[in-house]
Amino acid sequence: MERDHAQRIIARVQDGSSLRAACREEDGTVQSFLRACEADAGIADQYAHAREIGNDAEFEALTEFAAQLPETGPSGAVDAGYVAWMRLQVDTRKWALSKKAPKKYGDRTEVEHTGRVTHAHEMSDDDLAAYLKG
Repeated sequence: MERDHAQRIIARVQDGSSLRAACREEDGTVQSFLRACEADAGIADQYAHAREIGNDAEFEALTEFAAQLPETGPSGAVDAGYVAWMRLQVDTRKWALSKKAPKKYGDRTEVEHTGRVTHAHEMSDDDLAAYLKG
């Protein structure tokens, strides 16, 4: 794959396209692009950076999408099917972002430990039996 061809694919990824979509739009294949990344560390670095920027672009697009007003039917009532479809779209995109960039877009879980850790060898036989019973 020529360097300028790879650059066009990278630009599309930076704008928020998936690699598969960018390759399709630029008449390339994912495999040939990945081979170009293996052959040229500069292309690989640019692609990695473009993915980060693309994730941010995708996040911004997601917030704009979620802010759209729901469609209404002829009576002026909100179409419940449309709302369900929108929810599915938003949830799917959020999930995908959380998998692509978990440190930035994933759920944060905090574990708080309070109290003393007791090891089994420190417990009395009665306490250990009670613990094992639940």
